[in-house]
Amino acid sequence: MAAGIILTQKQNAGMVPEHLLGKSVLKMSAVELQEFVRAQLAENPALALQEERPCPVCGSELVGEVCAMCGYRAADESEASDEYADDWHDEGWKVAQLADEDPMDTFALVAAPKSLADHLREQIRSEFTEDTAEIAESIVDALDEDGYLHDPLIDMANRLRMSVPELEVVLRKVQSLDPPGIAARSLQECLLIQFRQIESESQDRELAETILCDHWEGIERMRLDKVAQRLQVSREDVERALMFIRERLNPHPADMFRDPWERLAPRRVSRTAPDIAVRRTETGLVAEIVDPVTSRLSLDEVYSDLYAELSKKRSCSDADKTHIRGCVRDAKCLIEALEFRGSTLARIAEELVRCQAEYFTEGPSALKPLTKKEIAQRLGVHESTVCRATQDKTIQLPSGEVISIEVLFDSALPVKELVRQFATQRLSDGEIAGKLAEAGIHIARRTVAKYRDQLRVLPVEYRLAA
Repeated sequence: MAAGIILTQKQNAGMVPEHLLGKSVLKMSAVELQEFVRAQLAENPALALQEERPCPVCGSELVGEVCAMCGYRAADESEASDEYADDWHDEGWKVAQLADEDPMDTFALVAAPKSLADHLREQIRSEFTEDTAEIAESIVDALDEDGYLHDPLIDMANRLRMSVPELEVVLRKVQSLDPPGIAARSLQECLLIQFRQIESESQDRELAETILCDHWEGIERMRLDKVAQRLQVSREDVERALMFIRERLNPHPADMFRDPWERLAPRRVSRTAPDIAVRRTETGLVAEIVDPVTSRLSLDEVYSDLYAELSKKRSCSDADKTHIRGCVRDAKCLIEALEFRGSTLARIAEELVRCQAEYFTEGPSALKPLTKKEIAQRLGVHESTVCRATQDKTIQLPSGEVISIEVLFDSALPVKELVRQFATQRLSDGEIAGKLAEAGIHIARRTVAKYRDQLRVLPVEYRLAA
């Protein structure tokens, strides 16, 4: 039999590039999606992005009509009256300033806030000698944002070419400056520095100072019974002494020099931009998809016209035609993938709001058991689609809190909320398990301990009674 080659046709089910792009885009968070789209804009000239609209309140980018950062909602343009619009363009208006004057800078009239370093340097100039003033300013430069000194003295002494005892003398004088407790090397030292400036003589003050000096380790571990036993006083006396410390002393001496907005938003914590925002309206809860780029992405007009007239233009080379077709095809695929992501995520968000409406209004204790498979069945999609759409996504509650969307599928959340409530009553893990059993929830003590650790609640021996 003669050897030969036989050609056969076989059809295999495969994933087209459009589907792959849609699935990968579906998994992206809002931040990842924005970075991805900007990268595609740099590579594909057939894509166009409309100019972003800044929020007039915080300067962030407006997503639709809502700012995801501060919650500002743009007014409906149809409500604005243009009856007097032409008056603003009247040529009779004149600038209220002389020709030879510079424009007034209104911000020059605003007083700049004094920093902690400036406040300390003013005191150093008046209370330190020329020899020690430079050393004191070096100590001030090494303070952190809370006014603590964390640099080892031996390293600072080597840089300043002096001995550690000489540096400690200057440090103690810096610690006597205002605000009290500044330049401390630990919380214990910070509180003790402030004790030196308290003039009241009371039993609580004396006991509090003794506790800080001699029983700091026991207080750190909140072993109040052992501290009371060693001091031969009652636990109530120890708690009153700790209350004296809380009311009279400040663990953050430099806090008064922080700007007001920094107290509302700590410097080291950045706000998370949510993927979904849930807000209350007159008709009920509404879910909005936070997508800063999809609504502004479109096909470039020049490439759209070239693509439409491509068959008519004979002067274009084959390479140009291939380039135009490829760019337009990729741009359309990306736009369709983004629309698929937005519509899928919107459907899931609406179903979540409908199923967990009590959670959004009442809190974690009202969360209902819900799985991603149930959401997929209700929407008529595959479970993997729901998993991709909710992966690494966050949702903003009507209160403004941003949580992971996975919280809405945590069936143990109501039990965790009960564990947190019982923990505030200074109950042990076994006692909490007993309370839950009385409510018809039977879980083991080790499960209570696991939930308590997830809630970042200390064991009972480290918690103060309310």
